[in-house]
Amino acid sequence: MLDQSINLLDELDNLSKVHWLEREEIDSMFEDFAKRIIVSLKIERINAWIYSQDKTSIVSMGEYDIRTREFKKESVIEKVQYPVYFKALEENKIIVAENIHTHKATKELSKDYAKPLGVESLMDIPLRIAGELVGVICFEKAGSKKKFTLKEQRFAISVSFILTSNLEARHRRAAQAKLDKALHEKDLLIKEINHRVRNNFAILISLLRISKDKGKTTDPKIIFEEYEQRIISMIKIHDLLCQSKNYTSINLSDYLKELVSEFKKTHADISHEIIEHIDIVNCYLPTKEAIHMGLIVTEVFLNSFKHSFLKNNDYKLYIGIKKDSQEQIHIKIGDNGKGFDFTQKVKQNTLGLNIIKDLAEGMDLVTKFPSLKDNMYEFMLDSNTKQKFHKGFIASN
Repeated sequence: MLDQSINLLDELDNLSKVHWLEREEIDSMFEDFAKRIIVSLKIERINAWIYSQDKTSIVSMGEYDIRTREFKKESVIEKVQYPVYFKALEENKIIVAENIHTHKATKELSKDYAKPLGVESLMDIPLRIAGELVGVICFEKAGSKKKFTLKEQRFAISVSFILTSNLEARHRRAAQAKLDKALHEKDLLIKEINHRVRNNFAILISLLRISKDKGKTTDPKIIFEEYEQRIISMIKIHDLLCQSKNYTSINLSDYLKELVSEFKKTHADISHEIIEHIDIVNCYLPTKEAIHMGLIVTEVFLNSFKHSFLKNNDYKLYIGIKKDSQEQIHIKIGDNGKGFDFTQKVKQNTLGLNIIKDLAEGMDLVTKFPSLKDNMYEFMLDSNTKQKFHKGFIASN
């Protein structure tokens, strides 16, 4: 079965990239090949054409005219202009026209093709790979009419077999190269997935150990709910990776929207109190950094719900992203509750705050923690640091 994604015309050009021959030498070989055939068949012109990918035209891979000693290529014959001729080709039959101007399969070529070139007779042999029509090789007599004998037809068919075998070999090499590339990408993907799964388990184990050492909540229900939220923040990474077919990085705004949506579902009683200003942002993070960022946001949400919601009748939870003039992305998360001294609270070995602090430091984030004045966290992703950001930060205020 012919691989339709492989363009034979492109592959002929690409041949010089993987072969000791330059493209000019390939053209020269075709010209030399054409000269020999022209002498053998006592004709003036020989040319070979390959179908375009959409089969709406044929494009010459080489044309040689002994009268002018001119070699050219990349001429185009459109199917819409010569439907009868194309239909004859598609029937996979040899076209032998002693009079190109009157033959039913070729007469529509008379005005725009045959007469300007002085062609009177032709013999066209279809080129097939794996039984599929891929082009045609044309033998043309100019100046006078010619009746191609059976012997000449058999010779021309042999010539077409030689050309087809070369095209087929090139197609096979291109298909093999494509397969090798796909297998290599699959191997890399499997390694990446394995690494990511191991990394996720390592993060969970670290969180469990921190919880065991510093956690103060003993209620199993609360513990399970909190870990459910943390695990969800990691699962969302994989959902977005699969949806985008980008297996190495995550769009930050899409990810935060997913986290907010999931938090609203889990805590439906405060969903209407969550204010989000997350616009479409073309800021991508590697999966590891994205997981860390997601866990930071999750911990802020959990701490806010646990410590501010029940104590504030006018509770509001806020999350937003903006970009400044220095191409730096700012993430702001917090609530309108009473502020607290983050530095002092961390010294008390509070689980959630230690997780936020450790993850932020691990990402080299420029961070502003809550103070007695407000209950907001601000994180800045600086494109001038060693963070692995993609180009093209786009965010709105």
